[in-house]
Amino acid sequence: MIKRPTWILLIVLAFVIGAYFFIKNRPLKPITPTPTAIGNSYLISVANDKLQSLRVSNKDLKVTFIERDSSGTWKVSLPTPGIADQAQAEAAETQVGTLQIVLKLQTSPDLNAIGLDNPTFTITLKFLSGTTHTLQVGNMTPTGSGYYVRYDQGDIYAISVDGINALTALVDSPPYPATPTPEATLQPTDTPTAFEATPTP
Repeated sequence: MIKRPTWILLIVLAFVIGAYFFIKNRPLKPITPTPTAIGNSYLISVANDKLQSLRVSNKDLKVTFIERDSSGTWKVSLPTPGIADQAQAEAAETQVGTLQIVLKLQTSPDLNAIGLDNPTFTITLKFLSGTTHTLQVGNMTPTGSGYYVRYDQGDIYAISVDGINALTALVDSPPYPATPTPEATLQPTDTPTAFEATPTP
């Protein structure tokens, strides 16, 4: 006959074993990952492509259009055809790849409220691969950190002010080469004529 203390010991042992297997096999509570800061995000990637042409127009239909010729040299086609300042044109191409996204609007707002019913500027980009993108530029955001931009008639973003300003400035300042300042020429000075003194009588 098993004594009472032995029964108690067996019950406690069974409880300990049961608790061990319960803890070992219970599902673990999922761990929520710590949010990771996202690095700078850009609207257009130009890493594996080159810009073929860039057209910027405003709501008053003022247009600047630059494009590469068959040799890859930038030229200005509008407003007046001519060779482009290559450094300024290359800088504009670089700027296209650095249009930083400040935020992406998750819901479609009233276009009139953000200036996209009648965009202030329209930027059309064509790449050597044949890809074309259109950026419609509206009002500045309330914080002043960006402009509302509709990308390819679809998603609406806030794009950094500096990036947009650098491109829209081309409307008023097409990238023509600087006009050389003419050198000043020295004018010959008259040599004073020596007069003989009139003899005194």
